[in-house]
Amino acid sequence: MKIFGRLTVLAMAGALIAACSANDLDATKTMKLSGDKDKAMKALGGAKPAAKKAAKKAAKPQEFVIFFAHNKATLDDEAIGTAYNVMAASDAGRRVVLLTGHADTSGDKAYNRKLSEKRANAVAAALREIGIEPDKILTQFFGEDEPAVKTGDGKRNANNRRVHVLVK
Repeated sequence: MKIFGRLTVLAMAGALIAACSANDLDATKTMKLSGDKDKAMKALGGAKPAAKKAAKKAAKPQEFVIFFAHNKATLDDEAIGTAYNVMAASDAGRRVVLLTGHADTSGDKAYNRKLSEKRANAVAAALREIGIEPDKILTQFFGEDEPAVKTGDGKRNANNRRVHVLVK
């Protein structure tokens, strides 16, 4: 993704967040001014059920998967796009972004463990670069120990070369 495209996506995400924050602020002001929470919610058009639904939706974890080329730990354009989706999900009231690095079985076990660590760290660096707070990001890595698709030793498999992202 070109830098201009990244900036455009980032600007749109920022505008969306600002708009949502402004709506939350207006609702808070209304409740404080009225002194009656139920009355304020009725004035907002019965927002109470919607607020509960939004809170419930925010609590549900979101999952993403970023795939890698064989023997690589660099993010391609599609992976960068997924990173922006992770950023949007993390800005929706979630507190933690858990990254789990994986590898296929094509290399030796120790090498694959290190490669899965590099992949998780590459995704973490990209997320920090686009604005996710570093203290929200947790990383772990399993090498070839937890494949998405079981294969024999020494086999390349694109589905196993991944970082699983859980935003909760």
